[in-house]
Amino acid sequence: MSSPEEKSIVLGTVSGFRGNSGEITVRVVSGDAARWEHLHRVVLSGSSPGAPAGVREVASARAYRDRLVLKLAGVDDASAAAALRGCDVIVAAEDVPELPQGVYWVERLVGAQVKDAVLGHIGCVADVVETGGIDLLLVRDAGGIETLVPMAKEFVKDIDADAGLIQVVLPEGLRGMNAAGGRETA
Repeated sequence: MSSPEEKSIVLGTVSGFRGNSGEITVRVVSGDAARWEHLHRVVLSGSSPGAPAGVREVASARAYRDRLVLKLAGVDDASAAAALRGCDVIVAAEDVPELPQGVYWVERLVGAQVKDAVLGHIGCVADVVETGGIDLLLVRDAGGIETLVPMAKEFVKDIDADAGLIQVVLPEGLRGMNAAGGRETA
């Protein structure tokens, strides 16, 4: 079982502030700021010396276009809010909203083991590449060979994000296509 720190989600980065009351604006990674309006606390990290990191209580949260506007306890003016610019805003596992069936948090897929029905263990997810169409799982094996797996139902048969396991069925020749010489590797 994973610890809550392993399942926390980077919500986004503080991009600025609004008004004089200390509200901060957060550029949300997922692009859907409204799904985060329920927050009661966040963790700030990567802050500047003038903006201490740590757990912050959320006094209010609202979506504004593609951003989330947060009023944090103890951040009471524009100067204090401006000092938080560039900080990552992290949400603890228990505060991460449930997503619809078939939609996953990238942070929960990175590190997952990928197993093919025929080839067995392919490697671990190193990243999820957004293409503007079907996203790709960037899977890297122990030898550093990368395989791009389209996140289409034809290839990805099951995702168990909690267990860190993705079951796939790869077409012949896809595994290791990026290896030297374009040869398939076993």
